[in-house]
Amino acid sequence: MPATLNTHPPERLHLEELVFSVRVSSRRKTAGITVDRDGSLILHVPEGIEWARVQEWVRRKRHWVRDKLADKDVLISRQPRREFVSGEGFDYLGRRYRLKVTDQVAGVHFNGGRIRMNPSVANGPDPAGALVAWYRDRAERWVLPRLTPWCERMGLRPEQVCVRDLGHRWGSAGRGGRLNLHWALMQLPPTIVDYVLVHELAHMEVPDHSPEFWDRVRTVMPDYERQRERLAVLGGQAWLG
Repeated sequence: MPATLNTHPPERLHLEELVFSVRVSSRRKTAGITVDRDGSLILHVPEGIEWARVQEWVRRKRHWVRDKLADKDVLISRQPRREFVSGEGFDYLGRRYRLKVTDQVAGVHFNGGRIRMNPSVANGPDPAGALVAWYRDRAERWVLPRLTPWCERMGLRPEQVCVRDLGHRWGSAGRGGRLNLHWALMQLPPTIVDYVLVHELAHMEVPDHSPEFWDRVRTVMPDYERQRERLAVLGGQAWLG
């Protein structure tokens, strides 16, 4: 008799060269696979399902997974490099702005259509960290007012909203009603940020990417598929610090 996941939940599934982290959820009805932005593989499964059935299902999906990993490799290889010199371009809410290194500001500021950075910061030990802190500050000021109308439309209210470095994830719906958002969202056009906000809010109700989840997203954002496609393209060009 095949083992069931509720008695012997494995932490990893190895299939040829593919390695999946296994996450078991009592709220799931079907199995699913997430290929994260950094190429890591997550296998989501409902409690009680026969492990042999899971293995066979993943085996049938292995070619799809390899195609997705190939796409990720292309995106990761295109991650832009930045230099902290006058004239370098950085994105802010979907527009490209030139960096200006000047002693007329302290730290990092945005004014006059330029992102301005003090020479002591640009030539210091961590100019990238200073710019990340600037993006995070802008996100904390901009995202909350942007989030409020979507919360009202969806009838949801996160207990806490945190802007942080999420690696290769744009957002996550954490435990206790906490919503986590990547600071790098501030590089994307507002309509794409809206898609991420709606996506994560929907996960507060539906943890997986089942048809029920996408129906929830579609209810408030009928063009979500277009925004999702734009995120796949523009997100791969974002600077991640």
